[in-house]
Amino acid sequence: MLLRAATLEALFADAVFGMYAVMRDEETTSNTSPVTRTIAVDDSADTTALLVDFLNEVLHRAHVARERFTHVAFTRFEERSLTAELTGIAPASFEEDVKAVTYHEADVRRDGDDWTTMLVFDL
Repeated sequence: MLLRAATLEALFADAVFGMYAVMRDEETTSNTSPVTRTIAVDDSADTTALLVDFLNEVLHRAHVARERFTHVAFTRFEERSLTAELTGIAPASFEEDVKAVTYHEADVRRDGDDWTTMLVFDL
């Protein structure tokens, strides 16, 4: 999946929503509850690793608690660390199982006025 956004924060948020698009979340039932989670990632090797590490933390929440986040707000965003407040619903249901977000082809970089990256998911 190729992503492009005007800011790094937008690129990271779009990556979350793109991952859920790959997972093809199924229509939810009335038994869903609103959920808010804080995810912190520290000491990643670089910005690309930070993105992959962050997405794998979000994916972990999708697997463990069946949570689907619809809003991402960063309270701290640095080159190798971040803290994000995510809101969404649980339980969610997904048609496709994404096992992991890989480093293969991932390369967060500035491209003109935008930020871009390629993401490959292990299905």
